[in-house]
Amino acid sequence: MKTITFNQKNFKEIIQTLKLGGVIIFPTDTVYGIGTLISNEKGIKKLFEIKNRPVDKPFQVLISDLKQIQLFAKETNQTAKELIKNHWPGPLTLIFKKKAEVLNVITANKDTIGLRMPDHPLLLKLMKKTGPLVVSSANLSGNKPPTNPEEVKIEADLLLNGGKCKIGQSSTIIDVSNNKPIILRNQPRL
Repeated sequence: MKTITFNQKNFKEIIQTLKLGGVIIFPTDTVYGIGTLISNEKGIKKLFEIKNRPVDKPFQVLISDLKQIQLFAKETNQTAKELIKNHWPGPLTLIFKKKAEVLNVITANKDTIGLRMPDHPLLLKLMKKTGPLVVSSANLSGNKPPTNPEEVKIEADLLLNGGKCKIGQSSTIIDVSNNKPIILRNQPRL
């Protein structure tokens, strides 16, 4: 696996890799993630293989702009709006009812989708150029997620070395797809 420094100088190579159906490993504010373009089914299939991920386990989508929520979510209720206002960008994944046009392979045929806007300025800048990414943590399913490049134990087309993640634990997950929010994973950093 090729390792490069995660900086703007390397954006061209990163974007080219993604456009060709590649999978990248990259730092976020929480843990190292692994992902591909949401528009590339080849990359999504590769992501399943690398992660050794069961097909009934959904991926999440990282976005770089609040306007992108409407591409994936049927609606944004008041609870979701408050959480977004107070915690995005940041270590919070929100589960919404998904729009019909969202690929079922991303959501494991569920009627919901997990969205997150990470608090990582360089990653957000990259995604402004690439669009949303289908992602997971950069570990084999069930193992502890890495918080620095040295802990990454899986292979991808590119490893973007951005040093240690500032939070060092996975995001909190809250399901806002119904009127009553449900905390699915609670992390103390939120």
